[in-house]
Amino acid sequence: MATMELQEMIKQAAQQEEKAYKFYMDALKYVTDEPSKMWLKELANEELKHKELLENFDPSRVKKFKPEKIQDLHIAEYLVDKDISEIKSFQDVLIVAMKKEQKAYNFYVSMAKSADNPDMKNLCKMLAQEELKHKHKIELYYDDNVYQWD
Repeated sequence: MATMELQEMIKQAAQQEEKAYKFYMDALKYVTDEPSKMWLKELANEELKHKELLENFDPSRVKKFKPEKIQDLHIAEYLVDKDISEIKSFQDVLIVAMKKEQKAYNFYVSMAKSADNPDMKNLCKMLAQEELKHKHKIELYYDDNVYQWD
């Protein structure tokens, strides 16, 4: 039973990574400068790598998981959420991306808290950590390239 739950979680997580990949590729139409396009493609490729990692996942890796400390800038928490249909600029893309990563992180954290199975708990913690890494990367980019201090 526990192995089945783990496999289902991995399958769902892989589907979410595929959706994230498609989001970043679709977002290219809102970007005009080449460095930003390259950066979005890099994010998309990271999502594909996550998906491949999940699809080829060895459940024994869960037992060896050691969380690392990821800094959270909390920029996303101060921005107004936007729907994908409201995207009109690269800034909007980044806001939606940050919010998506935040929601995915929150989902995996809550799943980890509610999981009884230690392997499931660790898998959720691993996935949460990956989402937080992406959120951090996007927040840094937003802070360095988009947000203008007065």
